[in-house]
Amino acid sequence: MQTTIEQAVRHLKNGGLIIMMDDDSRENEGDLIGLGSKMTPQNVNFMVTKARGLLCTPVSKDIAKKLSLTQMVENNTETNGTKFTYSIDGSTEATGVTTGVSAYDRSATIMKIASDGVKASDFVHPGHSFPLVAEEGGVLIRDGHTEAAIDLAILAGEPEVGAICEILLPDGHMARRDYLEQMSIEYELPLITVAQLQDYLTSHVREDITNQDGNCK
Repeated sequence: MQTTIEQAVRHLKNGGLIIMMDDDSRENEGDLIGLGSKMTPQNVNFMVTKARGLLCTPVSKDIAKKLSLTQMVENNTETNGTKFTYSIDGSTEATGVTTGVSAYDRSATIMKIASDGVKASDFVHPGHSFPLVAEEGGVLIRDGHTEAAIDLAILAGEPEVGAICEILLPDGHMARRDYLEQMSIEYELPLITVAQLQDYLTSHVREDITNQDGNCK
């Protein structure tokens, strides 16, 4: 059930989740994606039970800096250079989080990251949420799900915080296109691709430049 970028953004802004596929030549996988500001316990539970991968929390560089989220390792040798920071939980005082691992606790942590007035002291570490720092420029600079989540948050007019979780088959192998399309239909989840988002952003950046030059509209 592949949809337009506009439809996917509206679904996210209304609190829903979407499926995003990346390129066959990259990781060739699909992720469930949600907005950090909309990451309810129900969304967290759906992601960890239906997607089955590692639930991570993409953030912009500005938010990472604001919360003093430094990189997990100095020398990143991960295949795609994914920028994991140290793991965190919301503090009990700021969020009510206890063990940190329940869907309710992970929801509280992620939504706190996306909240107004959030500060580094609102979190403890290590924890059960895994922030990832997105590259500035989004998917036009790096074609990752991390950047896609932040681009979608910006398009939705929400804080630059997302939630992503790789989709696995019930037997534990990575899910590919056929399964992702079937999952999209079964759960009525919009399905888009990274390439589709790149094309959309490229087109709209060009339109904005053209409009500013007064050459159209």
